[in-house]
Amino acid sequence: MGERSQIRMQKLIFDSFRELMENNDFSDITITDIADKALVHRNTVYHHFTDKYDLLDKFINYEFKNREFNFRNFKDQPFKFFHDLYYSSIEKVINQQKDDHTFETIAQNSFLKLIINTQNDEHVFWQIGKIAGILLWNDLNENKYDMFRDYQLLDEIYRTEKFPKNNE
Repeated sequence: MGERSQIRMQKLIFDSFRELMENNDFSDITITDIADKALVHRNTVYHHFTDKYDLLDKFINYEFKNREFNFRNFKDQPFKFFHDLYYSSIEKVINQQKDDHTFETIAQNSFLKLIINTQNDEHVFWQIGKIAGILLWNDLNENKYDMFRDYQLLDEIYRTEKFPKNNE
């Protein structure tokens, strides 16, 4: 398959995947669902992606690869940065997936890798470490705070380096 054909096929699969994620929980979507929506054989999907988790990771990269990032905002308010960027591109997907922990984890990790790969500043690793610490703390507290809805509180934790008390 030529390069242009592969790019066209990936775009078709991404568009179908996006539409499915706008209406279904990520955890409920299968490769067969994606293939049916794209009107291709499921082996075609597997030719381009290892599984649906790989597809989600590559979908995130596809959505943001040609974007200009204002990292000045990322350095001060990383959770607002994630919120604004995601909502400007895949708001319907985020709203549908808001309670799907698997989606959120893969999306977070994909985006962090994208930031690392687009920066020439090694300081970004310290910022990512701090963000990862907050996300891990949140995960250990049964995801009390949503990365997209509670970004202001998460940015406050990032800024002050203080976690809220258990009763807050």
